[in-house]
Amino acid sequence: MAVGYVVAIVGVTGAAGQTTLKILKERKFPLKELRCFASERSEGKTVEFAGELVRVERVPPECFKGVEIAFFSAGSAQSKAFAPTAVRSGAIVVDKSSAFRMDPEVPLVVPEINPHAVRGHKGIVASPNCTTVVTVMPLKPLHDAARVRRVVATSYQAV
Repeated sequence: MAVGYVVAIVGVTGAAGQTTLKILKERKFPLKELRCFASERSEGKTVEFAGELVRVERVPPECFKGVEIAFFSAGSAQSKAFAPTAVRSGAIVVDKSSAFRMDPEVPLVVPEINPHAVRGHKGIVASPNCTTVVTVMPLKPLHDAARVRRVVATSYQAV
């Protein structure tokens, strides 16, 4: 690992966690240390990152000590249970679950759309649903060019 940030990924063995790993690698995110967490059924497995195998652990209370950025991809129950602990330990949490999306104290951010919203965070930054993110990406330039007044969207994501 290179000199950089201490990063944790909670839910690393799921699809969103694996995508987070892939993006960190593709973008050559500067990592000093990577900590990988998942449920007890994934405990002891390893994930590959930048040519190294990283052991997957459960989420013990003290695991966020020294973590600077924590990506949560494990679902809202886990985010509600562990994100505040990560923040108290000094981490900035990027939550991909629905746990904090409607919380007025937590900015809901799509970096390409409203990066300025992250300035007001209090330790947790929420990410919209994946369907919402891919919907707003083309809508933003359309809105900037000719004000979008209404969008009717249907998602069959659960199907």
